[in-house]
Amino acid sequence: MMRSTLAVRRLASAIAPKQSLLRATSLAAPTAHHNALTWIQTQTATINPRSFATAANNLGSILQREINEEEEAAAEYGGKLPPDVAELHSEISAKWTVLEGIKGIGSGETGSGATVRLIRKASASNGAKIGVVFHCQDTEEDVPFDENEFLSGQEQDESEDEPTQAVRFGVTVSKGGKTVVLQCRCGGDGEIAVESVTVRDGESESVLTALAGGENLNAALYQGPEFSELAEDLQESFQEYIVKECGIDEDVAAFISMYADYREQVEYVTWMKTAIDILD
Repeated sequence: MMRSTLAVRRLASAIAPKQSLLRATSLAAPTAHHNALTWIQTQTATINPRSFATAANNLGSILQREINEEEEAAAEYGGKLPPDVAELHSEISAKWTVLEGIKGIGSGETGSGATVRLIRKASASNGAKIGVVFHCQDTEEDVPFDENEFLSGQEQDESEDEPTQAVRFGVTVSKGGKTVVLQCRCGGDGEIAVESVTVRDGESESVLTALAGGENLNAALYQGPEFSELAEDLQESFQEYIVKECGIDEDVAAFISMYADYREQVEYVTWMKTAIDILD
């Protein structure tokens, strides 16, 4: 009997610490749970939805400020072309049809004047159709190389005028289902330079569409020789051809440069308005 009682006491002694541990654990658990919950709530609180709204409002206000500034500047012309561009546009339109946007990119018209086409109303002397295509952003800083400045290492005076922009454009000459594409560049001084000559299948309209879509380099076609490696008199003949036969004179070059700048400003405002509608 005493042995049984002793056994019971020993069993009770062995169980007691475990029960104490269980009670301690059960009491500590809510505290640990509470701490974890508090941490999660704290972290969640830092991701305040209002911060997203604030960022959107801030972006929207800055975009609207830029839109207002651009529209105020454009209001000077009553929503029309700047006078110098309008005058040149009128002169060019006597010989060329000026078209903004282009078919075949995406679905239907692009609805954008970023790409501009010029279709010459009169054919070349051999009956070929002449076209021009350029994009308002296909520009680069037109900084002629100055050997003296390079050798002296002098930096450009900050008070000097902002460098003019050169614009790249394509000229198409189409006849009999074939088209010669002359990739050109006109500088701020109106000087025109031919940079490459490629022969392609297709008439003027389809080739202009392909050029506007960035398909001027087609790996399946021979791209022509390096223009700078051609005989000098051959290079000069191509230069003469685009002026006298295609009619790409100084006025056309000036129009391309000025109209590209005008269209870029218009597209910039449209870009901002679209962005603010989506983001704000």
